[in-house]
Amino acid sequence: MATHNNLHIPDDLLSAVNEAAGADGKTTDEIAADALRRYLAHRKLEELGRYGREQSLRLGYTEADVPRLIAESRRENRGA
Repeated sequence: MATHNNLHIPDDLLSAVNEAAGADGKTTDEIAADALRRYLAHRKLEELGRYGREQSLRLGYTEADVPRLIAESRRENRGA
C-alpha cells in the first residue's frame, strides 16, 4: 500500500510535471512514481556497468576481446 510522503519539488518543475501529466492523462503521482522507478533502474544499470568494467580490468579483457569471448561462449553453450 502506498503511503503519503512529502517531497520538495521546485515550482517550475512541478508546473511542468502537472502539464505533462494532464497531456498524458496521468496523475502527477503516476508521473513521479514512474520517474523514480526509471531513476532506480538507471542507477542499477550504472552499477552493473561499473561491475563489468571492474571485472574486465581484473581479468585483463579489452573491448577488442568481446567478439572472441562471445563466440567462445556461444560454442560452449551449444556443446561444441
